[in-house]
Parts: sequence; structure tokens; C-alpha cells
Amino acid sequence: MKAKASGFGIFYLSLFFVVLYLPVLSVVLYSFNASSSTAQWTGWTLDWYRQLFSDRVIAQAFRVSIQVAVLTALLSAVLGTFTAVISLWVTNRTKKAIQGMMILPLIVPEVALGVSLLFFFNALRLPFGILTLVLSHSLFCVPYVYIMVRLRLQEIDVSIIESALDLGASRRQMVRTIILPLVAPSIVTAALLCLAMSLDDVIISTYMSGPRSTTLPVHIFSMMRVGVTPKVNALCSLILMGTFLIIGFSQLITKKRRFS
Repeated sequence: MKAKASGFGIFYLSLFFVVLYLPVLSVVLYSFNASSSTAQWTGWTLDWYRQLFSDRVIAQAFRVSIQVAVLTALLSAVLGTFTAVISLWVTNRTKKAIQGMMILPLIVPEVALGVSLLFFFNALRLPFGILTLVLSHSLFCVPYVYIMVRLRLQEIDVSIIESALDLGASRRQMVRTIILPLVAPSIVTAALLCLAMSLDDVIISTYMSGPRSTTLPVHIFSMMRVGVTPKVNALCSLILMGTFLIIGFSQLITKKRRFS
């Protein structure tokens, strides 16, 4: 009976991963297709990658995406960490209110969030561009930093904080010399996650992009409206590789923290 259950589990997991990763592998495979059509395979080539690296529009969109992602990761790391640390010294009622505010951007649909931000920035007469992209991306990235840092803070022995206070350390000194070094790996991991999420966002970026600040995912979406070509596959393959590297690096940091 156990053997049958084990065999079914292996079959189910194998089928699950095939369905999950087969489309991804097909995108990577057809980025090397010599034909301009994805309907048939005619041989191996690197021409689509050469055309991709010589495309100035894609290069500009990539620079915008990197700039927005880095600024989003930094801003989210600062705001999320500051909020998590502040929640250590507030009342339980205030702490629950903070947690509710942090969870709200995660449960609101991205379309509704994008439309509401569009109206909000229009009311402020704020020009759409890098600033609106960074602010909107930080809105849904800060909660992830808060959650990860908050979980790390809960693992810290309370006696360490109490001992520092008994020895005369101020809260600012305690945060700088004790809390921040202990939660630093979680901050880095959360910032890398925010970087990947910002690079992959399409829906909110569609609403927040300006005429000269189109991000790479938005540009890819506009390219796919006229049909998928191996050039789009090559671009998606590079994005996938970059995202996997970022997530893998963040997991490596988390793993080192657990064993340290």
C-alpha cells in the first residue's frame, strides 16, 4: 500500500513539474530557432540574441527596468525594515494595525491597485516616469520586507535586547549595534526578492510608465501583441536566467543564515 502511494506521489510530482516547466523550457529552446516562426523548428542559431543586443529600444527599456528595480529594492528595504523595527515598541493594537496595512497591498488585485494609483498620481499632478514606477513598485514590495524582517526579529532572544537596555544603551544604539546586524541577511534577501518582483511586474508598470520610461516587461508585452518571434523568446530567456540567479542568490543567503 505504501509502495502504491509512493509511486502515485512520484507520478503526480513528475506530471506537475512537467506541466509547470515545459512551457518555460520551450521558450528557451525556441530562442535558438533559426526560423522566424515558432510553429516549426529549422535549426540552431544565435542570430536572435545578436539582434536583441543591438536593439536600442530594448536596451533603453532594460536600463529603465534596472534603475527602477534597484531604487525599489533600496526604498523597500529601508521602509520595510524601519516599520518592522518600530513595531517592537508599539502596543499590540498598533502592531495589528500595522500588520493589516502591510497585508492590504498583497490582497488587493493589481489591476485595482494600478487604477487607484493612476488616479492618485493624477490628482497630485505627478508626472509619470521613474518616480511613479518606484513608488508604486515599493507599495507592494515593502510588505515582503516587513514580513521577512519581522520573522527574523521574532527569532532574536529577548534577553539580548533587555541586557543592552540594562547596560544603558539607547534604542538607537541598540538598533544600530544589535538588531540591524542580526537582521541584515533577511534585509538582503528581501531586497533581492523586491528586485526580482520589480523586474517582472507588468500590470502596475503599464499604468505607471511614462512616454520615456517604459519598462522591459511592458515593452515585451507590446511586442507580443504583433506575434511571438524568437527574438521575444531570447529576451524572455535572459529575463528568466536573471530572475533565477537573483532568487538563487537570495536562497543562498538564507541558507547560510540558518546554518550560522
